[in-house]
Amino acid sequence: MSAKTNRKVQYLAGFCASLTFSFTGATLSWPSPAIPKFKNGEANLEITDAQTSWVVSLLSVGALLGCYMGQVLSDKVGRRRTILISCGPGLLGGCIILFTKWPELMYAARFMIGMTTGTVAVVAMIYVTEIADKEIRASLGMVIQVMNNLGCLLIYGIGPFVSYTALNSIIVTIPIVYGLCCLWIPESPYYHLKDGRTEEARKVFVYLKGRKDEKWVDDQLAIMRAHVRESMENKTTARELLFNVKYRKTIYIVIGLKILQYMTGVLVIQSYLEVIFRQSVSISGPHVSIVYGFVQLTAGIGATFLTRWCGRRILLMLSSLGVSVSMTAIGLYFYLQDSMKLSQETMTTISPLPLAGIFLFNIAFSCGVGNLPYVMQAELFPVNVKAVASSLATMLACVLSFLVTKCYQNLKDMFGHYSVFWSFAVVGYFGILFVYFCVPETKGKTLEEVQDNLQARPAERQALRHGDTAVQHEK
Repeated sequence: MSAKTNRKVQYLAGFCASLTFSFTGATLSWPSPAIPKFKNGEANLEITDAQTSWVVSLLSVGALLGCYMGQVLSDKVGRRRTILISCGPGLLGGCIILFTKWPELMYAARFMIGMTTGTVAVVAMIYVTEIADKEIRASLGMVIQVMNNLGCLLIYGIGPFVSYTALNSIIVTIPIVYGLCCLWIPESPYYHLKDGRTEEARKVFVYLKGRKDEKWVDDQLAIMRAHVRESMENKTTARELLFNVKYRKTIYIVIGLKILQYMTGVLVIQSYLEVIFRQSVSISGPHVSIVYGFVQLTAGIGATFLTRWCGRRILLMLSSLGVSVSMTAIGLYFYLQDSMKLSQETMTTISPLPLAGIFLFNIAFSCGVGNLPYVMQAELFPVNVKAVASSLATMLACVLSFLVTKCYQNLKDMFGHYSVFWSFAVVGYFGILFVYFCVPETKGKTLEEVQDNLQARPAERQALRHGDTAVQHEK
């Protein structure tokens, strides 16, 4: 199929949809150059450390509402229109931050920006996985991480060296750009099939696949239509999703992956990167931020190729190991500095340790833990619950994000920097075991095959095993 299918439209549509995550990366990284501007008076804003922690963390609270919006809108008006609608809150929030001088208004602005990031977190990955062939689904999904990294690089590379107004102008511009780029993208054929619009689904399917073989198109659509029909007959609510045994294994897997993704410290690194390095020895925060952004972007691009050759499980385990080792190294540096009180001369000799740790974390996170959980949550849930499940999974991510970013400052002050980073490392080490024992491989499988394998009942598998044994005895 791959030799005869023209995937140009799939790549281009996936790229445009992934641009939404450049806004996510930019807004998550915004505090890194903004907080020093608060402290040196450049922002012309009186704000305490406690208020700053609310400004950083309220993005995740707004994303909770955005997740619900993404769930409802993606089913009601479609994936494409939901992406376009998501521009609104982020644009308005960016404009408020651009002009306000009051921390209280910044709370509201960051909440609205979070609404946009939550919405696109739900719908963008659903859209990309539904339009992409199985051979390129993971690679195209990883482009989302690349766009997220590109947004981070934009803020890290420019933010420390421009005015506070220019920094906020960048935030305002991004939703306008991705909205314009997404005006042309086709709707997902699964969305049309879900509502019984077979002819529209056929047109979109042919357009996406770039192939007009009537028999092949009919066969593929028949498979998709049968699976969608079966799924929609079992359409469920959030309550039923959570309590139905049929989905329990998938729910456990996604929860574990979300904890691994967000409780290993990425948001602390992104939000407080410049501040962290200002507290370490002989390292320039702004310049390290730029290098960090470039490494992150390069690692994300490399990960898109890795997913074509490596399975999800091996990448997740290697990524978790790299994240854990890097957090252990960073924690060790701050333990020696803050608890052991080593001399300035000694600390200078080991000053590359946190730098190496941050860059290792950057590479390891981008190659697996950073984006594969998004890909897999879109793969593991069937059409009838995909929007609800993705919304709930992203809501969980928002809660975890809020807890990490809001509690970081307090935990650092109470227990020391090293305790925070070592806690992140422990989560990563447990994550390796979780992936090995619990996470299935989805590489090279269609969405239908993934979901059929997951939802096969244990009794059915046991019967198949007994059948195989009986055949062997007869022989």
